[in-house]
Amino acid sequence: MRTVVLSDSKIVKLLNKHYVNVFLLIRDLRELQNGTKDELVSKFANTVSTTFEAAVAQGVDGSVNSFVLSPQLELIGHLPYQDLTKPNEDIEVINETYRTFLKDALTKNR
Repeated sequence: MRTVVLSDSKIVKLLNKHYVNVFLLIRDLRELQNGTKDELVSKFANTVSTTFEAAVAQGVDGSVNSFVLSPQLELIGHLPYQDLTKPNEDIEVINETYRTFLKDALTKNR
């Protein structure tokens, strides 16, 4: 992910302007769900975990996923990396698909 869409300056600018970017290892979710007294952190972890588990149950590869959450921590968008990349896909097509995903999430949150 970092060598594809996150290496595109347009995407990075869009992310920095409109989003709070968080990199989270799935193995850390349980600790965030149960090991914190901060209700917002726990809610964030629960939303990510629930969405991730549902996606894996539907056959999504669990390696890399992008989630967009509202300021109220409601899920707005979810994009598994495997849905973004297809064999022999041009990097510009991948980047445009990801930009569209992010822009769509912004319009859903208005």
